[in-house]
Amino acid sequence: MNMWVHGFCAILVALINFRVTFVLADFEHLEVEPERITLPVGFETMLTCDMNIEPDQFQWKFYPSTELYNSNANIQLSNPGYRLIPENVYSIKGDKSVLPLKLKEEDVGDYQCLAYYGASVVASVPWRVTLSRMGPMPHQETISVSVQAGNTVSWRCYVPESNPPAYMYYQKGDQYVSHPKDADKIGSMILSNVSLSDSNTYRCTTTNTFEKKIINAVLNLEVLHNGPMKAPSFISNPVTKYTALKDACLFLECSAVGNPVPKVSWIKLRSQMPSSRMEIVPGGLIIRNVTSNDDGVYVCTHTNSQGKLSQEITVNYNEEPSINCSNNTIKIKQGENLDFSCEVKGVPEPQIVWFLNGFSVLNDSEIEAVGNKIYFRPVEKRHAGNLQIFARNIVKTVYGSVSIRVFPIATSIDEITTPMHGGQRHKNKKSPNTKRPPKHKPAKMIPPSRPVISRVNDETVVVRWNVTTNNGLPINFFKIQYKDLGLGTNNKDSYRSSSEWNTANSEIPSAQRAHEITELTPDHIYKFRVAAVYLNDACKLSPLSKKFHLQTLDFEQRNPLPLCKITRIETVNHTAVQIYWQCNSFNVPIDGFYINYILATRAGDDYMMTPVEGQDIRSAIIDHLQPDTSYDFKMQSFTQKLAGEFSPLMKGRTAANPAGSVTTVTVPPTSKNVDTSVPDNNIYVIGAVSVIVFGLLATGVILLFVCRRWQKNKLSGEQDKPAVEHHIQADGSDYVVEPKPLHRTNGCALPGNRITITSNPLADADKNPTVIEMRNLANNNVRHQSERLNAQLSESADGHVKHQHKKQLRRSREDCSTGSNYV
Repeated sequence: MNMWVHGFCAILVALINFRVTFVLADFEHLEVEPERITLPVGFETMLTCDMNIEPDQFQWKFYPSTELYNSNANIQLSNPGYRLIPENVYSIKGDKSVLPLKLKEEDVGDYQCLAYYGASVVASVPWRVTLSRMGPMPHQETISVSVQAGNTVSWRCYVPESNPPAYMYYQKGDQYVSHPKDADKIGSMILSNVSLSDSNTYRCTTTNTFEKKIINAVLNLEVLHNGPMKAPSFISNPVTKYTALKDACLFLECSAVGNPVPKVSWIKLRSQMPSSRMEIVPGGLIIRNVTSNDDGVYVCTHTNSQGKLSQEITVNYNEEPSINCSNNTIKIKQGENLDFSCEVKGVPEPQIVWFLNGFSVLNDSEIEAVGNKIYFRPVEKRHAGNLQIFARNIVKTVYGSVSIRVFPIATSIDEITTPMHGGQRHKNKKSPNTKRPPKHKPAKMIPPSRPVISRVNDETVVVRWNVTTNNGLPINFFKIQYKDLGLGTNNKDSYRSSSEWNTANSEIPSAQRAHEITELTPDHIYKFRVAAVYLNDACKLSPLSKKFHLQTLDFEQRNPLPLCKITRIETVNHTAVQIYWQCNSFNVPIDGFYINYILATRAGDDYMMTPVEGQDIRSAIIDHLQPDTSYDFKMQSFTQKLAGEFSPLMKGRTAANPAGSVTTVTVPPTSKNVDTSVPDNNIYVIGAVSVIVFGLLATGVILLFVCRRWQKNKLSGEQDKPAVEHHIQADGSDYVVEPKPLHRTNGCALPGNRITITSNPLADADKNPTVIEMRNLANNNVRHQSERLNAQLSESADGHVKHQHKKQLRRSREDCSTGSNYV
């Protein structure tokens, strides 16, 4: 019995470990983003796939392209014409795989790295590799022009087709001509407010890094003090189409000469000019921090007493793709249907491809992918792992990941039946001696404490909380909810007590005890609460915070809080560092310090935060970090009403993981939960099976005793009777004892166990009273044992487990009724 129980527990542990592999893919990513590479034939390069976590295996895919010199070529990642690169071509060392290339024409295309983590595979954004080339120079004639002093002269040489793109630089005699501010990539030479000294011969040269060509085009410029009267005219016609990227700085060139010097004006057709981000400068218009609203047609107009000259210029807005998936972990049962979608944005509209464990889903007959939506009809066990959505346009290729966890269908378990007599089934009867198995109390879910709120600025607060040290159910992550109660006035009627709770998007790691909430409304009153989400996906809410008034403060005055500086960072072990700091003198009492930190390779992501209470503290240990990893640290002092200035950044690094040890670390907010708890209800299943085995042993002993007694009576009877031929025939009714279906817990169920007990072989023997008595005794014993087993299972394994399971679910739903949007 003990061996069976140990074996059953080993199966449970194996199932739990199997489930762990599904969530690991949420953590893994490339440390360095792949890029576009352009080199001449014969040049050597190396593609390095550097994962943050060492995978079980690396693999490389190659998508060939016939467009040798086009770094913007459209290569479909769903194209089945990819090739797997042989293992002897690339090298593997720990968490890195290096693919060397000595570039040839047949090497042009996309290269994709696959990193295997158990059944889950992470596919990288591809490296684009093309050949460099500069096309023939376009024909351009020599220009000779005379202009009035004070004009702005703009002259441009035509750029040849080139990969990578070529750029121009200009010479006045033997000297290079510098560009005006913010116009270094416009491709034109601009001379503002020209004078007699600018009279000269100008030439241009082009290069694309690998190749340089001198262009025969020449500008002979003569600057006059008192030249003839002229209407506005262009020396070189302005560029009429521009492509602008999001947040870039755009220069629209438009410069005309005349006498008198023309005045210039700009308008935008059917829309307003971005007045707060634009600046009219000699030679053109500058638009900073480009947005999608800047797309459209602009008109520049040059006017003097001799006439007017206008030019239309079109701006096309481009933006790299972005992906937002509503869920990054999907839990589903085998055989169920799954519909899933992600929000994808980008200009121009991105092309979308779905990958499952490193390969396109197009060849899977159970999966249909339509744009940003994917349908599983139905979900199979092989669909477990890492689902990726790739979005690609002319600007960039990005992807999003979703972990799919499939709970397999357990082996079916037939219902227990009692012996059949005359075609009638006996009803189950509860045995008066049935005892319930001892109750196993589930681990308690300890909720967070009441949160404390501190102001950072007019729109941001920090929420701090604690969790009492306990042996309860481990916390997977935290969520923060807040409610806007309206303007902070003394009038209670202004409170919006019926407003809904808002849930912050971030999943806060279980080791973190503080988090920033941004984009709040100044001068409003808020309430906050913290939800702890546990490993069983249930949750507990903290008590509500006190009402917090986010008052607007005057930031024109100097920040009164002390400015602190991190002096050193010492490595403690492979998951912790100790930070030391100093602060300048201050007279304002403070509540403590915020220590903000982030992976050094994740610049631009949100920082994690650890609060340190007390104004006299000058060191703190930050733990739950990743082994052998660099972090950026910065800190600030704080009070309830204000946060100080950030200290300068300082880098720190954890020690390498000790050989042979396994470390569990808290991963930045993309981390997902790993369910490692053994279900509490399994104790009832083990108890029920124990009862079945004991009953079968007892039945066997009784049958053995009855058979021996019958044989003894038969021998004594044969000595007194003449020999008679007996035909022994079974009655055709086997007693079938089958276990009743038990509820699965966490996707696990006991294997089917069908036990057949054959009826007494003397069912049709002579009607000896002794034989009849023994047969009735055997039938009664079997029936009694079957009824007893059935009652015990019905009560302990079905009723009690159902009751406990429903009770726990009902309690979890009540606790989280207002926070169900994130569980």
